[in-house]
Amino acid sequence: MIAVDIGNTYLHFFGFKNGEIFKSLRIPTLGVTKNKIKETLAKFLSGPVIVCSVVPGINHLFRGLKLKVYFVGSQIRVPIICQYKKTEVGSDRLVAAFAARTLFSQTRIVIDFGTAITFDFLSKNGHYQGGIILPGIGSTLSVFSSCALLPNHIKLKKTNRMIPRNTQESISKGLTEGFPAMINTLVKKYIKLLKISAEPTVVLTGGEAFGIKSALNFRYYYEPYLVAKGLYFLAAKYGFTEQPPTTPKN
Repeated sequence: MIAVDIGNTYLHFFGFKNGEIFKSLRIPTLGVTKNKIKETLAKFLSGPVIVCSVVPGINHLFRGLKLKVYFVGSQIRVPIICQYKKTEVGSDRLVAAFAARTLFSQTRIVIDFGTAITFDFLSKNGHYQGGIILPGIGSTLSVFSSCALLPNHIKLKKTNRMIPRNTQESISKGLTEGFPAMINTLVKKYIKLLKISAEPTVVLTGGEAFGIKSALNFRYYYEPYLVAKGLYFLAAKYGFTEQPPTTPKN
């Protein structure tokens, strides 16, 4: 089975074999073509393709491929009660919530560090209640890169200096300390508001979590391939595959 997560920045391809991810590739979303998708899929074992997309304009590129392609939403329903406006909720957020609840039954908050940072909240019964959307770390960094008086290429670099003395350090310090402070504050606030007692009930995902997760001051599970595993769970539920993916060690 091949899972495809179509995001605003990249298309992520994951090949599953015997319940494990054996290969993953990604290609830029901008300018992607049908031939590029065919070329990428050809690098995986044949099997059904399960697609989760937040870029509807790309979906048609998968149609006409000589493979069985199934889309979350139009062909595959995520088995979770959704209290968010259904025409506006991203299918990736529902898939991530479903996967988190399947892997970690006490999950109440899912935080995805992607192009945007999303907080998604689940009820005690696992219902999807809604969430918060924030600018992502990478997208924020790109804003600085477009400013006329700032360097064209800014990289996050850890600095031990308390007060930065150059632009590179100033921006790095702002992002690597500012984002954890914001995330820590929001998690503390909502754990209190939602009266969450069991811990850990927070699941993190997304590649951009790597740079800041060591600065988070709450307990959490980290599953980098949450959406991919959610797609695999859905495939298993609907009979497209057999074995569920392995639960990560924490």
